[in-house]
Amino acid sequence: MRIAIDSEAILFAFSGARAELEDILRPSILAINEKIIDDYSSKVLKDGAGLGKDWLTRLFSTPSRLRLVSTEEMQTYELDHSDVDQSYVAAAFFNGHYLISPNKNQSLIEKAKDYGIQINDTKSPLEINNMPGNAIIFNALLNSKTTYRHVIIRHFFANEKNIVIYDRYIKDSSLCLFENILKYCHQNADITIISDFDRNASSTITADAAQKRIKKIRPHANVKCYFPDLKNCIDTHDRHIHLGHRLQISFSSGTDCFGLHPKWSNSECEISVHYLSKSSAVRNYCALTSLTARKPIIIKAYSKI
Repeated sequence: MRIAIDSEAILFAFSGARAELEDILRPSILAINEKIIDDYSSKVLKDGAGLGKDWLTRLFSTPSRLRLVSTEEMQTYELDHSDVDQSYVAAAFFNGHYLISPNKNQSLIEKAKDYGIQINDTKSPLEINNMPGNAIIFNALLNSKTTYRHVIIRHFFANEKNIVIYDRYIKDSSLCLFENILKYCHQNADITIISDFDRNASSTITADAAQKRIKKIRPHANVKCYFPDLKNCIDTHDRHIHLGHRLQISFSSGTDCFGLHPKWSNSECEISVHYLSKSSAVRNYCALTSLTARKPIIIKAYSKI
């Protein structure tokens, strides 16, 4: 998780008063700047021992665990690098928008509000599910300069028993992706693909052809292909893959973004893998079993929203 935390909150967290806060801090990426380092040095890293000091010392020796906010960055956003309160606001501004601080200083509160920073005062309950870095567990950015392959998301499908794929416009490279990742799911998995397929010449791939190709790599799976019911379809341009109640993989553009072997010419796309649970929202996809079907069916999938 990405956070900013002031010196008083560090001392409080490692005093034993808030074990859950200490647990959150240990694996987090911490934002700092010159003024914050001075504040930590005088209050946490001063002579003596303590768990907070030990934690900070380890972090300072591991650059990948730190986000150093420069004076120039603060000046760009009109934040005073000589003011400790504004330094903490800047740290949160550049590192997840979350500041842990018991400071009741009105100027800090007002400045944090001006910059959209959420403050936890250390005594209030910490909603870990809403903290930065919790919901999205993996992210990849593709464009014409990248050559990512399916392997970057393939492991998420291992032994999955329920897969729902929604992408209205699929190409051969989309189906190539499905073949590659779905061969890792459970052999008896329920696999549902919702797409326009060749409706209105949207694709050269028919629903029947898609089903046969998936069955070829997972012959014991229950593979069904449906058409979206456009009259009742709200999110017509979404592209998602739902994996049970565990994960949702979302594509900012089509599932054809990887391209094909051997060039793997990627196209512009952001792929995000979202954590789910049985308490997550449920999305209803209205689908048709065929293009001549009049009554849609509802396909339910656990969803990030």
